[in-house]
Amino acid sequence: MSDQLSAEDYIKAVQRPDLVFDRPELARAEFDVHPMLGIPVPASGSTAVVFRATVGGTTQALRFFTREDASTQQRYTALNAWFTERGLTGDVAGCRWVDDAILVNGRRWPMVQMDWVDGHTLDRHVEDLVEADDRTALETLAASWRDLLRRTQAARFAHGDLQHGNVLVDSAGQLRLVDFDSSWIAPFTGSPPPTEGGHRNYQPENRPWGPWMDTFPGLVIYLSLLALAREPKQWERLNDGENLLFRDKDYRPPHRTQVWSWVERLHDPQIDQLAARLRACCAPGWTATGDLEGLISGPVPWWTRTAAHPPAGAPPEATTAPLPIIPAPAQGTTTPVRPTTPVRPTAAPPRNTGTPAGPHPRSAARPAGQPAWWEQPPGPTQPTPTRPEPVPWAPVRNAGRWLREVGWALFAAVVTVLVWGLGRALVAASLTGLTSDDEAAVSALVALVPALAVLVLMVRRRRRRKRQRQPPGKAR
Repeated sequence: MSDQLSAEDYIKAVQRPDLVFDRPELARAEFDVHPMLGIPVPASGSTAVVFRATVGGTTQALRFFTREDASTQQRYTALNAWFTERGLTGDVAGCRWVDDAILVNGRRWPMVQMDWVDGHTLDRHVEDLVEADDRTALETLAASWRDLLRRTQAARFAHGDLQHGNVLVDSAGQLRLVDFDSSWIAPFTGSPPPTEGGHRNYQPENRPWGPWMDTFPGLVIYLSLLALAREPKQWERLNDGENLLFRDKDYRPPHRTQVWSWVERLHDPQIDQLAARLRACCAPGWTATGDLEGLISGPVPWWTRTAAHPPAGAPPEATTAPLPIIPAPAQGTTTPVRPTTPVRPTAAPPRNTGTPAGPHPRSAARPAGQPAWWEQPPGPTQPTPTRPEPVPWAPVRNAGRWLREVGWALFAAVVTVLVWGLGRALVAASLTGLTSDDEAAVSALVALVPALAVLVLMVRRRRRRKRQRQPPGKAR
């Protein structure tokens, strides 16, 4: 609507809580202010702004809408009751709708009053773990995420916008969900869907609003956390501030983007199975029909498997064992239970149904004299011997590496000198009123700053590329 308020309107209003609120506890609220500007500064979203304030001695999050169609009192009242009834109060930030809460521009507007979660958003928390190279904590976080989805989906609650900004990790490591404008619960069945459709980097195309809409983003986040637990340094290359690892373009075939290539290079059986399931969920027309646990535990579609899954000659009907449930650690536990490698059941041999009318579809690709896979005795097959690739003589290999390093160092030195010379000339041209000696000294010193900055950037880029070329599992 044309008279809907903006974030600036609310910022101006809450600077005088005694004038804009009529409830005594809100009128005495103390809002957190910016250390330099001295005014309340909210966290802004697509439909609302959130202020942190102390109300009645406790820290609260006050959420004001910038779109009038974002939510209603009936929705939040029903959600709050559902959280209490289904035992989800520890997994979500408690919320309470306050009608006619604040007076702005001569009209009263509603507000959602929520518990303030003292912690960080999911992406901020993951970044801290990545910088510390804490792979155990990342794997523990993945287990906690899977356990959270198991509880919320069993309680018939769907958040509707699972993404890094709507998942908070509190000071005790507990995951908490916030922002329920897109949420679904059983009493909402038959109601029109909300206007919000979820973050594009976590949702499939044409996602229907309903009980299982968290299955796809739940898998995206679970796979991302487990993959980072295997190789945390990829965060710097794949995270752009609007995702964890995957983006909306990664969900479109043929799945040959940067993140898919890296996931395949991990050669981890559990990661491969989760990636195969995510590729299957990206198929046009796919819709979630169950919870995340059922999706993970189900068979992997054979057409989505990577080459690392089926053994040579395995029929497409062979399925993989379900992924194990990784229990979340108990309070205070630092060492998580690591998942065991899934065991692939052996496909049963086909029954003899008589002589086929034509040649077997795989017989054309079989070398002469070699029995077909269904005629071979059970047991491991011997791999076909291959000629090993020649390994360069060690002194030659080391000399080549040394020459490359020297060449790069010379290139970096030349670039740095060129930047310094160009900067010195530009600074000297802008200086006036100095002697020639002073002018030369000042311009040389000032130009040294961008030259050193260029050198540092080149060194960091060089190190990043060297890390990316290292094979998975190699010690860094």
